[in-house]
Amino acid sequence: MRLTLHPRTRPSTDGRADEGRWAYRSDVDGLRAVAILLVVTYHVWFGRVSGGVDVFLMLSAFFLTRGFVRRMAGPSPIRPLPHLLGIFRRLLPAAVVTLVGVLAVVWAVYPPTAWRSVWEQTWASLLYVQNAALAADAVDYYARTEIPSPLQHFWSMSVQGQAFVLWVVLLGLCQVVVRRRGLSADRVVGVVFGVVFAASFVYSVVRTATAQEQAYFDTGARLWEFAAGSLLVVALPHLRLGSRARALVGWAGLAGLLVLGAVIDVRGGFPGFLALWPVLCAAAIVVSGSGDDRGRGPARLLSSRPLQAVGRDAYALYLVHWPILVTFLVVNDRVEVGLVGGAAIIALSLLLARALTWAVDRPVRAWRRSDASPLVPLAVIAVAVSVVALPLGAWQAATWVQERAIEAKAVRDNPGAAVLRDPSLAEIPADAELLPLPTLLDDEWVQLENPCAGGWSVDTELLLGTCFETSRTARADRTIVVIGDSHAQQMTGALLPVADEKGWGVVSLVKGGCSMGLAEPGMDKRCDGWREEAIALVERMSPDAVMTVVTRSDAGDDDEALRPGIEGFLDRMGDAGIPVLAVRDNPRFAYDMYGCVIEAEDPLDCAAPRSASLADENPARVLDRPGVDLLDLTPWICPDDLCVGVIGNVAVYRDDNHLTRLYARSLGSSLAEQLPSSLG
Repeated sequence: MRLTLHPRTRPSTDGRADEGRWAYRSDVDGLRAVAILLVVTYHVWFGRVSGGVDVFLMLSAFFLTRGFVRRMAGPSPIRPLPHLLGIFRRLLPAAVVTLVGVLAVVWAVYPPTAWRSVWEQTWASLLYVQNAALAADAVDYYARTEIPSPLQHFWSMSVQGQAFVLWVVLLGLCQVVVRRRGLSADRVVGVVFGVVFAASFVYSVVRTATAQEQAYFDTGARLWEFAAGSLLVVALPHLRLGSRARALVGWAGLAGLLVLGAVIDVRGGFPGFLALWPVLCAAAIVVSGSGDDRGRGPARLLSSRPLQAVGRDAYALYLVHWPILVTFLVVNDRVEVGLVGGAAIIALSLLLARALTWAVDRPVRAWRRSDASPLVPLAVIAVAVSVVALPLGAWQAATWVQERAIEAKAVRDNPGAAVLRDPSLAEIPADAELLPLPTLLDDEWVQLENPCAGGWSVDTELLLGTCFETSRTARADRTIVVIGDSHAQQMTGALLPVADEKGWGVVSLVKGGCSMGLAEPGMDKRCDGWREEAIALVERMSPDAVMTVVTRSDAGDDDEALRPGIEGFLDRMGDAGIPVLAVRDNPRFAYDMYGCVIEAEDPLDCAAPRSASLADENPARVLDRPGVDLLDLTPWICPDDLCVGVIGNVAVYRDDNHLTRLYARSLGSSLAEQLPSSLG
C-alpha cells in the first residue's frame, strides 16, 4: 500500500521498505507479551524490576509515532486533539475498573491506616500524576510506611499519559511543518525527536547520578525512551540487514531482555544510561522482524499463539497483577509469596486480565471503531472519571464527618498522659474511639505553623524546608529551638503546650534521620552539612535554650546509649552560652506499635518491658554539666516500667518508634515540671 502524498511532499523511502513498517506486526505484540511476563514474574517471585516497563514505554511511542507519520503527508492527516482524546478513551475504562476494584478491596481487607494513602494515590493515578506523588515520597522521610501501595504501578501509566500529551503536540506540529513546507515526514520527525532524545538522555544520566530515587519516576528522565521508539519508526526503512544478521540481532535482543533483570539492579540504577539496555534490546527485536524472511529470527516465536494471547491482555495484566500481589502480602502479613503462592497470583492475574480485556477493553475498542463522533471520547472520559471520583469522594466525606464528631469529644474521651496525673480521668466511655484515628495517622507528625522568617529565615539549600516557627516567635520574649531528628520533632509536641501558656516562641530545625550526635551516621548523606548549617544558625541567633534528644534507644540487643558525638554539640552550645534541654529518647520497638494496638483485642498484648528498649539508668546522666538540663519523660511513657501502646485512650506511638502528636502534647505538664527555673 502506498500513501497519496501532498503535492509538495516527497516520500522519504522507497515504497517497499515504507510499506513494511506500516504492516501489522504480530511479533511486536509478542514482544509486549514477553515484556509483561518479565514484569509480572520479577515482581511476584524476585521482588525486583525487570526492565519490561522500559520496553512498554518505547513501544507506546513507536505505535503512536507510526500512526502519525503514516498519515502525516497524506490526504487524511490525524487531528491531534481528537486523537489524544481517543487515546485516553482507550486507556481510562480498564484503568478505572481497576481503581474501583482496588478501592473495594482496600475498604474490605486493608487496615484503616492504609486508607488515606490509597485515597491520595487513587486521585493521583486517575489524573496521571502518580509518578510525581511517588517521586516526592521516595525522598520523604515521613512518607515511609509498612504497607506497600496497591497502586504504585500506576506510576508508569502516569509517565505514559504525560508523554502521550507531549507527543501528540509535537507530532501535530511536525504534521503542520510537513504539510506547509513540503518536507519529508521522516526528516522532520527525526530531527524533532532526535533533539528530545539527546536532551532527555543527558538530563536522565545527570538526574540519575544525583537523585536516582526521584529520577526513576521523573517523566523528563524517561522521555528519551519514548523518543527512541519514535526514532525507530523513522529508521526502520533505512536499516537493511541480511536475513542472518537480522536473526542474530533479534536473538541477541531477546536474550539481553530476558537476562536484564537478573544482571542489573533496574530499580536502583535506572533510568540513566543503563536503561539503554532494554530499549536497544527491544529495538533489535523490532528490526529483526521487519524483513520479509522472519523465519530465522525470534519473530516466529513471538508470533506464536500463547504469546499473542498474553500480548492481547498485556495492558490489563499490568493493571491487575500488582494489586493482587500486594493484597496477598497484606492479608497474609508476609513479605514473600513463595513458589505456590506466586503461581496462584500469576494465574489469578491472567484470569482477571482476560476478563478485563473481554468485558471492558474490547467493547471500548469496538465502540471506537463503530462511532467516530467527537463527543463519544469526551463522554467516555467523563463517565470513567465519575465512576472513581463519586465513590471515592463519598468515602472520604463520610470519613471526614466521622473524624470531626470523634475529635469534638476528645477532651472527655482521650485525656492521654493526663490520666497518670489525675486517675479520675480514667473513667472513659466504653464507646469512645481511640485517637488518633487510623485515617488521620499522617497528621500525627508535629509541624509548626510557619516557615522560619525574620532573623530565623533560611536561604541555603540544605536548610530549606527544615526550619519552622510558631506564629508568635517574632514578638516572643523567649525563644526555644528544637533541633535534631524526628524524635526531637515529636518531643516538640510536649513543649508546645508549655510555650502556649508562657507565650514563648518555638523554632524547629529538624531533618529526619539527622540527630545532633555529630559523629552519628545520618540517614541522609547530607546530614553532616545540614547539622553544621543548623548549628551555625542557632549560634548566630542565640535563643534562650535549645532542646534535643541526646540518647538513642534500641529495639534490639544493643543498649540505649548516648548519641555518638553529642558532647561536641553540647560544647558548641556551651561556647555560645546557649542552655541545652537534653531529652532522653523514647522507646523503640521491633514491630509497629500502632498497628498492633488497633488490631489487638487488648492493647496490653502489645506492651513491652522498658528494659527491652531503654537502659536501666539514663545514659545522659554523664552529661550533667552547667548549662545542660536533663529531661526524662520515661515515667509517663512507660508507667510502672511497662511500655504500653495506649494511655488515656490515646495511642502513644504512631509507628514503631515515634510518639504521636496527640500523646506528646498530653506530656506538656510533665515536661513543664522538669524545665529549669531560669526559663521562667
